[in-house]
Amino acid sequence: MEAGGRVSFDEQNATLKLLGMTLIEIKPDSESSRKLSSQRGVAVLVAERDSEAYRGGVRSGDIIAEVNSVKIRSLQDMKKVLNLHDPHEPMFVFLLSHGGWRFTNLSFIRGFP
Repeated sequence: MEAGGRVSFDEQNATLKLLGMTLIEIKPDSESSRKLSSQRGVAVLVAERDSEAYRGGVRSGDIIAEVNSVKIRSLQDMKKVLNLHDPHEPMFVFLLSHGGWRFTNLSFIRGFP
C-alpha cells in the first residue's frame, strides 16, 4: 500500500498518512455512542499545505464519508479502498467540511488535478 511512498499507516498512533493528509479514526465515547447510534468515521487531523490533498481542497477537520463510492467508517475501510485503488486513477472523495458536503478528486500523480 505504498503508492510511490505517498501512503503510510502508523499502527502505534493509529493514523494513516495519505497524499499529505494525516487521517485518524473517530470513535465516540460511550455517552456519545448512545446518543448518536455509534457514529464512527475518519477525520483529517492535518492537511499539509502544498500537498495533493490541500490543493484538492481538503482541510484539517474535514470528515471523509466516502472514497470511490465506498462508505468510510474506519481506517480499515480506507486501507481496503486503497488496496483496490489503481494509483494511476484519481480518487473520488466525498467529505464534510466547514462549508458543508462536497466532492473532490485526489491523485497520486503529481500535477494531475
